[in-house]
Amino acid sequence: MTRQRNIDIVLSRGGPDIVDVRFRPASADDVDGVFELSRPFMKSGALITRERGFFDERAEEFFVLDVGGVLAGCAGLSRVGDIAEIFNVAVAEQWQGLGMGRILLACMLGAARREGYDGVILFSRTTTRWFERQGFEPADPSTLPTDRVALLDASRGSTMLRRTIPPVGSGEVLEALTAPQVRFARSGGEYTWEWEHDSLLRFAEHHGIDTESLCWAGVCGTCATGLKQGSVVYHMPPEAKPENGEVLLCVSQPATDVVLDR
Repeated sequence: MTRQRNIDIVLSRGGPDIVDVRFRPASADDVDGVFELSRPFMKSGALITRERGFFDERAEEFFVLDVGGVLAGCAGLSRVGDIAEIFNVAVAEQWQGLGMGRILLACMLGAARREGYDGVILFSRTTTRWFERQGFEPADPSTLPTDRVALLDASRGSTMLRRTIPPVGSGEVLEALTAPQVRFARSGGEYTWEWEHDSLLRFAEHHGIDTESLCWAGVCGTCATGLKQGSVVYHMPPEAKPENGEVLLCVSQPATDVVLDR
């Protein structure tokens, strides 16, 4: 089994302020943070209620999204027979809507493959459709090991399964998940993102959207475009600082559905 390496991702909602996100294995120092992050979801019933001791005992199974020392998300990974189970998936409320959930899930699928699993299973009550959009399919829980079936709560909802993905790096972290929609507000065009394009600039040109850039490297700022909705991933930190509400198309890809002022 190969221990998961850190993955660093740069997110932007538009403007000069970017969010540096690190996906990494949790440590004993993260237990309080993971427990506190999970508590609202346990209270609402979205997650199974667990005492703090559970997180302490199984700290080595957890991974976190770390934003400057603050935990934005967490999830656990454990063995269930020949496959892995992803459990306790949570993204803090203040970080929702930025694409953190998609990033966390993609990184967890890569981590499962790195640890030698070909498939992962999870149990969802409130977000089944979201997981389906990310490639999970309903599964028959009777195929699980007997000791795991005995722990299932029928009220928890669907059992879901999908294959893992090759371990990912920061540049391709979202490629295995559902492609976002990209809408160009002024032209009226809306298209499904295609991962073979390395940037929103190339994607826009491919669809005949009027664009310009001098450097294609996030240096000159010529391709700065208003981001009216959604968030993007920078595959390299831009040197130019776009105005508030703008992103640089030449070094970005969509992290969520986006609407661009083009």
